[in-house]
Amino acid sequence: MPTDPVVCEVPDGLGLIEVTGNDWASLLLIGGWPVVLEGSDCCGSIGWLASRATGPEAPTPAEAKALTAWLAAPELTADPLTGNFPPPDPERLRPLLQLLAPGRYTMTAARAPQPLRVVHPRSGHIESWYADEELALLTTDHWPPPDRDAVRAYVRRIRAGERPALVALSPAGDSLAAYLLDGHHKLEAYHQAEVPPLIIRLTPVDPAPFRLQDCEPAHEVFPGEPLIRTFRYIREERTA
Repeated sequence: MPTDPVVCEVPDGLGLIEVTGNDWASLLLIGGWPVVLEGSDCCGSIGWLASRATGPEAPTPAEAKALTAWLAAPELTADPLTGNFPPPDPERLRPLLQLLAPGRYTMTAARAPQPLRVVHPRSGHIESWYADEELALLTTDHWPPPDRDAVRAYVRRIRAGERPALVALSPAGDSLAAYLLDGHHKLEAYHQAEVPPLIIRLTPVDPAPFRLQDCEPAHEVFPGEPLIRTFRYIREERTA
């Protein structure tokens, strides 16, 4: 056991080394420059996203953890005749919905269509594909998912008949792409179990067009990508 702490006064600190954050996520700065960003992974992707939210309305770690636990065993039962799943009560997803841009969203719950393509974007690279699949699911966290024990546990549950839920966000109702917000370990488990995953899909009722002010930051993140010019062209054409 550690001894009682001693308070160290540092009135003459040079400010070279600084750490900010809390017990959920933190940032190490050297000379005012961020060098390491860490975040607790106890809540999965939802925790990773929620840890970046600020303000009194931001989801708490307990709320994110409760949502992660519910998605691992959602109370959704398929209709025995149609096989369709009823969408969950939106309040169940409130910690995640709070992180979205303001607006109205449709929510569906269904087994993933076939064929399903899983795309793993790389930093500084734009993904594109030919539209020969019904849905392209883009991962947003580490891939392959790092916790192999969690994957194996989900595989056992899926093979036993349970259906944990993934959450994905699409830009528009007719889009062939969706961004996986939560469920990377579950997605890998579904793949290993050879079972179509259950996806809770969110889609803006009023799709947001490309914004001209996003072009320059996107160009910095994706240097040299011709699709950035395409985004600018589509935006300017629709506002002409």
